[in-house]
Amino acid sequence: MRATLHSIRWLSDDVRELVLKPDDDFYFRPGQYVGIGRSSGAHRCYSLACAPAADNSLALHVRHWPGGEFSDRVLSRARIGDEFDITGPLGTFAFPSGDGPVVMLATGTGVAPFLAMLAAFLPANRHRRITLYWGAREQKDFYATDVLDAWEATHAGFQFVPVLSGSQAGYVQHAAARALSEPAHTHVLACGNPRMIQDAYGIFVSEAANPVATFTSDAFEAACDAAHIAAEPCAPDSAQPDSVRLSLDGRFVAARVGESILSALKTAGLPVMSVCGGKASCGTCLVELEAGWIQRAAPCSRTERDLLACLPEAGPSSRLGCQIRITPELDGLAMRLPSIHHTKKESFV
Repeated sequence: MRATLHSIRWLSDDVRELVLKPDDDFYFRPGQYVGIGRSSGAHRCYSLACAPAADNSLALHVRHWPGGEFSDRVLSRARIGDEFDITGPLGTFAFPSGDGPVVMLATGTGVAPFLAMLAAFLPANRHRRITLYWGAREQKDFYATDVLDAWEATHAGFQFVPVLSGSQAGYVQHAAARALSEPAHTHVLACGNPRMIQDAYGIFVSEAANPVATFTSDAFEAACDAAHIAAEPCAPDSAQPDSVRLSLDGRFVAARVGESILSALKTAGLPVMSVCGGKASCGTCLVELEAGWIQRAAPCSRTERDLLACLPEAGPSSRLGCQIRITPELDGLAMRLPSIHHTKKESFV
């Protein structure tokens, strides 16, 4: 679908808010994300930071990476009225039903889907215990404190806990664990840094004496531009290419060397799912490699092999997208989504 840029503003030193108006009705559930880009340029995936609105507007929070292909090069030239392509809605991250306590763990712009959930569900859950732990490196990075403080003042059950990384509070998952009182009835949602999510899963589920009722997550795989900039960049005349082409169900996408197949497909806005944050524990990013490519990809780790053996839809050419890192030798890699993914994709649209 096409969408028009309605507004763009800085929320902090390095986070922009984009507000888009789709050309047609766009239905989504708070917690889902969309793919956005230009038809001739980079595409990225971002969580929706707003509840469904009467005017059909969509808000995205985009962290600026200097030199980033989308967050810098595309958005630095963006003007009100520009048109973008959007894909979605995608994802199954959602606010839990019932009346049990809810614990939200966010890092950085991982707060975006929680802003959407809170805007949509706080009015009907005024007395349900909902606590948002938001982690950031510096105080200035808490760019949504005004609205969160206002919600805390008007909704008896809601509490906002900012957590500075490296402070005595530790990290968001540690602060939440210390305050947890009813694990058997508590729903934990985590969004942001995959390392935080992996650690939180251990604390609240896999290593917990009393696991929580439910644990759901939406891990932010590093976008192509962020991952590439963080690493040592390739020189323009380097003999090793810094990107390759992948084919999923006949559609070609660009992928940076060093990122995972899952990251490349999500960046391109394709409907590939991930829940566990790259830990090879959920199996939702399952792909089927076309003939000839299964031998050229890096072999399975024991963890991946054990999970594939338990998935009824997995076959001899099945792999987990989160476990294959792109190398120059994988240029042209062809794969397809299992039929189960096509069924799920239709339910999102």
